[in-house]
Amino acid sequence: MKLTRSRVLVVVLSVIALAIYMPAATEGGAERGSFGLLILRGETLVRSVEPDSAGAQAGIVPGDHIDVAALGISGHLRLVYPRPGQHLTVIVRHGDLTRTVSLTAHIEEKPEVLRWLIFLEFLSVAAFVCVGATLVFLRPAPMTWWLWLFCIGIAPVNELLDYYSFLPDDVLGPAWLVGRTLLGGFSVFPLLPFVLRFPHDRITGWRARARGPAIALVICFFVYYVVIAWRGLTQGLDNYTRLNGAPALVMYAIAAALLIATYLHAHGNDRQRLKWAVTGMIVAFAAQILEYVPGPIYLAPFAEAASVVMPITVAYAVLRHRLVDVEFVVNRAIIYTVLTALLLTFVSLLDWLTSRLISDYHLALYLEAAATIGVGFLLNRLHEALERLTDRVFFRSRHIAERQLDRIARSLIFATRLENIEEALVDEPARWLDLASAAIFRHDDERRVFVRGRSIGWAEENLKEFPDDAPIARYLQAERTALTATSAAWNADDLPVGAAAPALYVPIICRNTLHAIAIYGAHANSSLPDPGEIAMIAQLAPNAGLAFDHVAFEEMSRRLNEVTARLPQITPYPTVGASGTVPSPSGNA
Repeated sequence: MKLTRSRVLVVVLSVIALAIYMPAATEGGAERGSFGLLILRGETLVRSVEPDSAGAQAGIVPGDHIDVAALGISGHLRLVYPRPGQHLTVIVRHGDLTRTVSLTAHIEEKPEVLRWLIFLEFLSVAAFVCVGATLVFLRPAPMTWWLWLFCIGIAPVNELLDYYSFLPDDVLGPAWLVGRTLLGGFSVFPLLPFVLRFPHDRITGWRARARGPAIALVICFFVYYVVIAWRGLTQGLDNYTRLNGAPALVMYAIAAALLIATYLHAHGNDRQRLKWAVTGMIVAFAAQILEYVPGPIYLAPFAEAASVVMPITVAYAVLRHRLVDVEFVVNRAIIYTVLTALLLTFVSLLDWLTSRLISDYHLALYLEAAATIGVGFLLNRLHEALERLTDRVFFRSRHIAERQLDRIARSLIFATRLENIEEALVDEPARWLDLASAAIFRHDDERRVFVRGRSIGWAEENLKEFPDDAPIARYLQAERTALTATSAAWNADDLPVGAAAPALYVPIICRNTLHAIAIYGAHANSSLPDPGEIAMIAQLAPNAGLAFDHVAFEEMSRRLNEVTARLPQITPYPTVGASGTVPSPSGNA
């Protein structure tokens, strides 16, 4: 796999995003200041006041309006993100009555459940970023890039800005604008170009006509969110929440409708490939919509955490059903690395959790010691456990196919009948790798053509033979290795179409001559064989060549024996001399 600039870029940007996002997972356990006022970000209206808080002691009641414009940018930021002990003087209006009050921030105590929900919320964000980046890395394309932009913007902006409230005012102000613009309601809009291209990154029919307006809509709403973020920061907008959330809700509804339409228009195996991803995305959209619905403080982080179903189902669809055709096989080494990293992450998180969340119960030391001992025993068996887990969970069908085709390749050398060799080359790969088609073309020496023998997925009217000087025969004779349809670039009449169309050509070499060509189609779900699967199929060729040679030798021997059996006993005929006498064997008359 070539390491291109786009792959490097997505890795770098994703690492930067995670480095910014993941420290905020500790926000639930951080010590923050609070005036006890519920003022939605960017608005001026006081919606509720906590009893015995700084706001209640200052006489602020629900329905009051804070003069945000008089506070300026820095004052507004400290009203929303106060530090413990911070003093702030605000102008409060209620109807025609205006008064000035002084506030002193108290330490905010977050419920234990909320702490855990915030932590899970950011784990969900990490899953989004990792899956989005992985898809771009495996298949850089407009569709995956738009999905990655959505995954990057899924971060909970409220908790993120709460965590970074320690920044100075001249830095927190730009952070507000960036967060409210890119991570707020606008973060939903990359979904529109994505769902128009999903799942094959092709735009046809009405989708092609909608592409231009979709991009224009994304640009317009970007400007829209910049404007309302600036207005909310500098002046305050009592309808800021609705202005921010309403377009996002509409976009989620449109995206869900487009996904359902894509699923309904899919046929056969395509529906099976789409089922999990479409379901997961729609469930995640519904969870994200809850973020914009007024409710208890637990609702938004719970909804964000629940939306992790989207990256999980998309990753499952890609690995299990090859929803997106990627350029290389996800092998065991990668899975081992990921699982090991997850184990180390678990230990690190356990250390943080015990020190931050339950240290008050004096259990941290004991739990860390127990976890360290347990992990020590676990590491001794890590390799074996990861191998079993990888084969059983991620690569079960692939592992079975690999073992079966290896067994078939080793046994091919003992085949003594042509039908058995052709069955091993055609039926077995199609069966174990779920290929839509497979066929064997053997060379006819007398007619100088390749003639189709055993086949699966090839109709009677499909190609039956082609000359031995056809481009594909010359390519394979020269390369002597398996060629994909893209690299071979051979177009012949009457080939199968769709998933059964030739995707892989494997040469069978016998006595340094191209004796046969095995042709394989894509998987039944239309995805192309990956390099690992190509290697599984290609391993059949060397022993198949030996088997064909052995069968040819046996056939030649049989024919020679038949000819020899039909010949009469050859005896020398005597020569008659001039005298009419027959010479004796000794030469005497």
